[in-house]
Amino acid sequence: MAIRTGALALLLALAASCGAGSRAIERDPYFESFYEKTRLIMTDEEVQIYKHLADAGAREEFIEEFWQKRDPLPDTAENEARDEFARRIAYANRWFRENRSAGRGWDTPRGRILIQLGEPDNRYLNDMINDPNVKGIERWVYYAYQLELVFVDSAGFGEYKLRSWPPELLSAIDHARFAVNPATGGAKGSVLTFQAGYRDGRISIAVPLKRVRFSESAETIQADFRVTVYVYRDYAKVDTRVLDQRLQFPRQGLPGGKNVDFSLPLPLTAKGRYFLDVILQDLLTGARSRDFVDFKL
Repeated sequence: MAIRTGALALLLALAASCGAGSRAIERDPYFESFYEKTRLIMTDEEVQIYKHLADAGAREEFIEEFWQKRDPLPDTAENEARDEFARRIAYANRWFRENRSAGRGWDTPRGRILIQLGEPDNRYLNDMINDPNVKGIERWVYYAYQLELVFVDSAGFGEYKLRSWPPELLSAIDHARFAVNPATGGAKGSVLTFQAGYRDGRISIAVPLKRVRFSESAETIQADFRVTVYVYRDYAKVDTRVLDQRLQFPRQGLPGGKNVDFSLPLPLTAKGRYFLDVILQDLLTGARSRDFVDFKL
């Protein structure tokens, strides 16, 4: 999935002040608390939708579905993605508070990266530094993303800032926003991915062939997918559709090309700006992934 054009702008805004964007949200402590934290893992489309929701009822529905979409095991009582997010918040508040007020450790540079990407695979702390302008250095390494981050304390007050924003960080955060389960992370190429589109009353799905898992019978191979589409028109949710698709090929006749493509009917007639939040599930493996389609009719 390509980096969204709004990702860099949002990241820069977060670096300056994560809470600033919440001014557009009604001053209800419950909704403010949800938004200012979860916008770290929201997609750009989710940010736009949430900021335009009409009332408390719509926001309540959005919050419920926000976690429902990310639940890696929807058939269980627990929501592991929500629990993991809360654990990261608590960890950041304990260890990365720096000079913020109590409960704001998640709003520091290290805290925000932790919320978005989870704990690094390796974390190196260095107190023996020859540079007089640097009082402390931390290096975080994420192997799955081939990413190394350097945090620097320049003044000696325990306040760490990122030395630079490598392109790999933008890609990793963009990928993490679309992860159904933020607890697992994982490199972009190691999980189910797809691209969605919309044209002429049909939603199209393109899945990289190497990510499709086929079951076999004597004569054929097949893959089964479930597509769940949350339909938003002019920032209000107007429908939810669940569509199943079976792809079947001769055992010796795998499709050519890099992708497996299919389309499903999704007639939309009302004029307006649409966001389609699309969740694709591989029914054989249970793997799930997301994409957004944004267009006007």
